[in-house]
Amino acid sequence: METNFANPSFWTYFIGSYAYYLPFVLTMVWAPLALFGLSKQKDMTTIKQVVWSLLILVVPVVGPALYLLLVDKEYDKKFKQIAVGGGLGVFLLVWILSLISHI
Repeated sequence: METNFANPSFWTYFIGSYAYYLPFVLTMVWAPLALFGLSKQKDMTTIKQVVWSLLILVVPVVGPALYLLLVDKEYDKKFKQIAVGGGLGVFLLVWILSLISHI
């Protein structure tokens, strides 16, 4: 019996690599921003800082994004919206393209 396997194209590998590595890249960018902003918070209790630190470090993409969008006061609002919204937009675009490339 002969089985035909589809040969993945360069496009499939390219988009697949982006879909695989993009969450790591977003975490490497957002987590330091969030932790730096958290370290500058003067009006937050130590318990809240510890909880946010754990959330940022344990829940990789969602934790830093939530902190930057909802709590952070260190960075300009426009910068946070562009950084987090742009990253999530690119992630969504790559995810959709990876689904299309498998059709």
